[in-house]
Amino acid sequence: MDLREEHWQKLKPLLLGGDADPGATGRDNRLFLQAILWVVDSRSKWSALPPEFGRWQTAYVRFMRWNQADIWRQLANRLSDDSELQKKLEAIVAFGDEYTRRATQRLTNKGNRDAYSSMLGKAARQKSCASIEENTMAGAGSNWIWLLTRK
Repeated sequence: MDLREEHWQKLKPLLLGGDADPGATGRDNRLFLQAILWVVDSRSKWSALPPEFGRWQTAYVRFMRWNQADIWRQLANRLSDDSELQKKLEAIVAFGDEYTRRATQRLTNKGNRDAYSSMLGKAARQKSCASIEENTMAGAGSNWIWLLTRK
């Protein structure tokens, strides 16, 4: 999907990182949008982004920041009068939502793995403590005082 001139003129005043905005400016907002559209349409990995779009890492980080700030959805909502442009933006929104869903799932899986590993470690520590206690009890033999006072 290519970004036509008429679409660019509608998007340009709404985009962050322009020359008139305070703070950091985007090098080329149009090139950035075309890079995003290329990734969304091709369903390729970010690292496969052709070099003419600039560094893929820069495009990825900027895309994710805009995604977290919900900028794609805001743009799609503000440009609802142009169905073709809104269709492109909705594809970006869906792509971003999928990225968010997968990231959330990875965090959940990591938390589950950590909790499971922690439980396994705790079980192993309890087992080793139990075996130490069993050895101590076996060594204590018939010492009835130790049997009464152990904790």
